[in-house]
Amino acid sequence: MKVLHLPYNPAGQMSSQALALRKAGVQASFCTYGESVYKYPTDIRSPIAHVYGAKRISAMDHFAREALQQYDLFHFHGGLTFSNSYQYPDLPLLEGKKKIMNFWGSEVRRLSIAETNNPYIRVKLTDEAAIEERLKKLSAHFEHVIVPDYEIFEYVNEYFENVHIIRYVVDHEGIVPHYPAVDSTRPLIVHAPSEPYLKGTEFVCAAIEQLKTKADFDFRLVQNMPHSEAMALYKDADIIVDQLCLGVYSILSIESMLHGKPVITYIRDDLRERYPADLPVVSANPDTIEETLLHLLQHPEERYRLGVEGREYAVKHHSPEKIAQELLEIYSKL
Repeated sequence: MKVLHLPYNPAGQMSSQALALRKAGVQASFCTYGESVYKYPTDIRSPIAHVYGAKRISAMDHFAREALQQYDLFHFHGGLTFSNSYQYPDLPLLEGKKKIMNFWGSEVRRLSIAETNNPYIRVKLTDEAAIEERLKKLSAHFEHVIVPDYEIFEYVNEYFENVHIIRYVVDHEGIVPHYPAVDSTRPLIVHAPSEPYLKGTEFVCAAIEQLKTKADFDFRLVQNMPHSEAMALYKDADIIVDQLCLGVYSILSIESMLHGKPVITYIRDDLRERYPADLPVVSANPDTIEETLLHLLQHPEERYRLGVEGREYAVKHHSPEKIAQELLEIYSKL
């Protein structure tokens, strides 16, 4: 079976899934149409690299027709297909082909649904009618879709016959844990938001300012750097803050746990029970982040314990081996 992942690589998950499948012996390729400041891995050259204007449409169409002859299964990401357009002119080409759509968050998250269980929620897209129209178009062509958690499940469940939950994948090989030292006199807090507004970065920074008179620590805000460079910085952290508004943990939390760091992120109360019971993430929201940080600053043994538990959790639940097998099980149903 030859599998092609495309055309969007949110938080490196498209390439991570494809590489996990390769480890499992699957001929999996991936193609990212756009460039990212985070410089995630690339595989197949983008069909629209250095192509502009109307020529882009014909370039994508040519790429699609060639790929349809070469691959057996198409795994799309972010609500986009070959055309890289929410108008989906290429959907007729996909009739009869094995295909699946992977939604990741902002492209389907709707405020009217999210705010019923989350007073802190923030959304990237505000045109809910447009989101719903896209979901209706896709539901006519896709029987199976994938989401990473039960928060995203809420936005797509009514449109598709089969909604599968496959959690984020992060390869633990090559990530050596550096657990927080219990004798640290000046702990380092790190916050690395990909989307500061969605992640609630201003609340983190406000809490840091208030804590300066209450504890000795250092703080580093990590933004707009290649993923590999950011990962290198995490090893020095004693506490890592992910996000305070969305209500679920994401890639940064997993990467932080693999580095052996205690993680703070907001987990909705109604969603926590949907996660494995051994989840060690410390939940905090904009109202509680200051007291949560202060508690961890004052309890180095707890930081160490959470770091150890986090590493075990991330390896157990987010390994390439686990995710690849889950993907293959779903692929067998297409």
